[in-house]
Amino acid sequence: MKFFLPKEPAFAEHFEKMSRCLTEITDIFYEFSHHFENSGQYWERAKQVEHQADGIAHEVIRLLNQCFITPFDREDIYRLVHRLDDIIDLIENAIHSVYLYNLDEKKYFFDEFASFSKEATDKLNQLIAECFRAQKYTPLIGELIRSLHDLEDKGDQVYAESLKKLFSEEKDPVNIIKWKDVLFVLETILDVYQAVSNTVEGIVVKSS
Repeated sequence: MKFFLPKEPAFAEHFEKMSRCLTEITDIFYEFSHHFENSGQYWERAKQVEHQADGIAHEVIRLLNQCFITPFDREDIYRLVHRLDDIIDLIENAIHSVYLYNLDEKKYFFDEFASFSKEATDKLNQLIAECFRAQKYTPLIGELIRSLHDLEDKGDQVYAESLKKLFSEEKDPVNIIKWKDVLFVLETILDVYQAVSNTVEGIVVKSS
């Protein structure tokens, strides 16, 4: 069954826009992680992208309410666009937390999670594009899903190691609280990448 209908190209177009927003905010995150200064400026840039993504998500929901026939299950469309938006929100939140807590001495794990997110964004954008293109489960889709799960596993490992190191090496209890919060957000970002890949997997399995 072809569930991405040619007469409804607007859905595919909006998901392409969401992918571009995801790429843009990931690039901001990656750039900030390497410079780790002027956090307020980076947060403003991230916030602008986050607002754009919110607008796209609202437009997708408007289309869901207007269209009698949708490309695939309404619940899947809703879940997919909101989980993509969640990733963007969380990346913006990670940068905002650094700004809010006035953190100026970077912990090593910040760079690691920025790199994970950059790689995960590339994989996820490929996954969504292949899902729209193929309209069924393909070897590439399987490979990309496995890659995203592997990245999430790496994130779990770095999270556990970093949390242990934070409590054993950081002497300032206030800094422990601040960085623990940031670390939790960073790990959650990778969890949501995996959640999006699971949503895509469910969509293509239904069509196969």
